[in-house]
Amino acid sequence: MTDLGAVQHWMQRAIFAGGAAPGFADEVVSGDARLTPAERVGIYAGGYRARLMESLRDEYRVLRLFAGDTAFDLFASGYVESRRSRDPSLYGFGSDFAGYLAERAPPEASESGSLMAVPAQLARIERARSECLRASGIEAERLPVTGDLALMPASRLRVPDGVRLLRLEFDFAPLLAAADGGEAIPLPEAVETRTAVARSGWRVRVHRLDAWRFAFLEALPAGNGDVHAAAAAAARGSGREPGAVIADLAAWLPSAGTMGLVAAV
Repeated sequence: MTDLGAVQHWMQRAIFAGGAAPGFADEVVSGDARLTPAERVGIYAGGYRARLMESLRDEYRVLRLFAGDTAFDLFASGYVESRRSRDPSLYGFGSDFAGYLAERAPPEASESGSLMAVPAQLARIERARSECLRASGIEAERLPVTGDLALMPASRLRVPDGVRLLRLEFDFAPLLAAADGGEAIPLPEAVETRTAVARSGWRVRVHRLDAWRFAFLEALPAGNGDVHAAAAAAARGSGREPGAVIADLAAWLPSAGTMGLVAAV
């Protein structure tokens, strides 16, 4: 095996597999009295996996604090075994960790309020926080969001790139605050929670929203930013009168703009 491309392909497969069969390794890797060719390849494979594990520990720090190092490393090692890194950055590798945890959760996780569902959902909100931090925020926005946009015909708003809307079965806000403050991690309250993760002033914050506000933000992109269409969708989704939603929207929009939840078009 002398072709460089073939050797590179073989090395990649060997690292992904966690090591190389001795026969193939002997053809392309030199050994000595201390390490066989297969053992040398194993060092690279081990280092590759260790780096992926380290990236998951860093990105999902709160989940690691909640679950403990042993349980988290079991989650992470299973993910590394089942997923190949296909992204040029380590950040991209962890994008489906929450999905993996949901797939591998025990059957009890489907029961309402089961703590078995916490790892996957906590991973979702942690990923959302890191995505919002990397996304374009509202820091460069020059047009203010004013309450009269709720009253003017053909008004349009957008949900900024630095916003993620999540429907969760737990309220993670106290847990995240405790982790960020270096305090003891509490168990999350099992309650259906509409959560918006948003960036404003270069900081990412987690906001718990009531039904109509969440429905309004969900509806904005689908309606091409039409404020009145989104308000009508929010009224339908929350069971409120459209006029009441419009009135509350006029009062809330300035705060929503400051929080980074909406921006002018």
